[in-house]
Amino acid sequence: MELHRLGIKIAAEGTDALPTDAFIRLFHRWIQQRALDELLIDVADYGHVHHGPGVLLVAHEGNYSFDEGGGWRGLAYYARRQSPGGLDAQLALICRRVLNACRLIEEDPEFKGKLNFNTSNLEIFANDRLLAPNTEATLKNLRPAIDALLAKLHPGATFVLTREPDPKERFSVRVKVSGNGSVTDLLKRL
Repeated sequence: MELHRLGIKIAAEGTDALPTDAFIRLFHRWIQQRALDELLIDVADYGHVHHGPGVLLVAHEGNYSFDEGGGWRGLAYYARRQSPGGLDAQLALICRRVLNACRLIEEDPEFKGKLNFNTSNLEIFANDRLLAPNTEATLKNLRPAIDALLAKLHPGATFVLTREPDPKERFSVRVKVSGNGSVTDLLKRL
């Protein structure tokens, strides 16, 4: 069995004044307009959960969410199904999907000028505690693929990874990058 339930969350800025209802409407529009290149199924509101998944857009291949986990807001995508290729290809696909969704949000008339994404502040996580327990060994195993992805996204930049210290939590690393590029720039680099 190969690890595939991985995700990436990109920090959102300017969201304090935006109610979660706005993301419910947005995700429903995406379903109606077939805005993404995968089958979009349903929207669930978890806004009542403190530091929870916020608003979830369920898709066939994975889930998108306007996430509030860890006490910070951002857009997350995590894969539910195995995609072709190894870990490097899997992370690149996940990153492409979350960045494309970020781009659509930044361009949406309801959000334009009110919200942007800080690509120098992100989280990479695993939703599989069996194959990726929250340990240093998991970080050591995933680090080459994470480094390869970050080198593509932010060439020449330095970055700091901080692993979630609580062993009871899922494996995740916060990534702080020395530079910042636009969502569109990063999509072009993938």
